[in-house]
Amino acid sequence: MQKENRPLTYDERRAAEAAFRGAPFDPQLSESARKIYLGISSAMANKRNKAFQEFDLSPPSTMAKRASTELQNRPRAKSTFR
Repeated sequence: MQKENRPLTYDERRAAEAAFRGAPFDPQLSESARKIYLGISSAMANKRNKAFQEFDLSPPSTMAKRASTELQNRPRAKSTFR
């Protein structure tokens, strides 16, 4: 069962815009506007969570640590410029 598409009311548009901007909900808006606000806010939060899960936050590999340590412990060459 699919709902019929209809244009948003003024309150619903204001609620949708506030949700996209991350602004707080205006309690003076209608109940249908509140439902739209909550739906969009929830979808935006899920999208942000999914984006953060795509980052690999695991510690660097052992090879990268070893290479970094070797570079730090290597003696420096003396400059020929004076």
